[in-house]
Amino acid sequence: MNAARGWAWVEHLRTGGSTPWADFTGESSVADRMLPGAIQLEVARRLNAVDGRDDAAHRRLVDRVLTSSAPGRGQPDLELVGVHDGSPFGPRPVDPATLPTEELLRMAVGVLAELVLERDPGVRPEPRTLPAPPWRRGYHLAGDPQLAGHARAALADAGRRPGHRSPVAVLLADDLGAMLADVWTWRVQQGVTPTWHWWLAHWARRDQLPPRADLTAVAARWADRVGRQRVHVVVGTALPADLLGLRVDPPVDRLSAGAAEVVRQANTVLAVLASPDQHQRVLDDVLLPALAAERGAPPAVPARQQEWVRRRADRLVEELTAAGYPVHGDLAALLPRSSDGHATGPDATTQSEALPVALRALLGTREVGR
Repeated sequence: MNAARGWAWVEHLRTGGSTPWADFTGESSVADRMLPGAIQLEVARRLNAVDGRDDAAHRRLVDRVLTSSAPGRGQPDLELVGVHDGSPFGPRPVDPATLPTEELLRMAVGVLAELVLERDPGVRPEPRTLPAPPWRRGYHLAGDPQLAGHARAALADAGRRPGHRSPVAVLLADDLGAMLADVWTWRVQQGVTPTWHWWLAHWARRDQLPPRADLTAVAARWADRVGRQRVHVVVGTALPADLLGLRVDPPVDRLSAGAAEVVRQANTVLAVLASPDQHQRVLDDVLLPALAAERGAPPAVPARQQEWVRRRADRLVEELTAAGYPVHGDLAALLPRSSDGHATGPDATTQSEALPVALRALLGTREVGR
């Protein structure tokens, strides 16, 4: 056993060092306690590799990682190879550099979820609602929840509150593959936990679109309420100014696939530690703002579901064309675009994208804690 070397590595990590365990040499005079687990030690080293530094805020973060336990089901705390001989009844000691990404991500997200929960701002005051102005056109935004939310915020910022005059329903849509990714990402931001690949396979097996992506059904419901000619479909283009009085361009980037996976995994922890109201509050007010800069490619449709998505997109184009709704843009934009290099592999691919996001979010908590 060489606990003195192990404790020297711990001190190296606490001061911002990022030397891998296999390359580290040194000994400490403090060797009479149980070392942190290999998963915790490797997460701390990965944090330092991104932005390690020797100050009090960073040491607090590293100590938090080293003293935490990973949530959920996974490997137990593992011993360092070269320090312990292991037990015939338990897992063998490991080199931390060989640990699977999913275990490191589980650890990092567990600590992140606890930290965002500690930063809960408390119950939010009820927003003040103003009466709808009767002289302005009434409107309802539906379809892709990310596009609709973006347009709703832009209209609100410009003072374009819906009124009572000539109400219209506006369905915002995009390439069906991107729209499905937007629906899943939106659901994750509401606290759900199914993985992107499981969720998409679930709908493909049923040969159904999730309700917010089923534009034919959504348009029909609104047509029953406001009339067919007052249901406008906006596909792959800006919301035109002559419709609601303000041009709204589509968002340039959505929350990245890696960031969405971090939120999804945080949901599994927050669902246990927080009430439903608190869970949603810390997502909206703490975690999502912390990930706001993590923009990039959304989840991509795996190869096995690409033909199903194309077939469903063809059907949407046919149904919406036959219904005769006013269309802004081209319904053909609902058809999936050709592959653009986004990852289409299994969930492990998304986890490898998520780990750097989780590490950056953890490092961001240092400044908040000052």
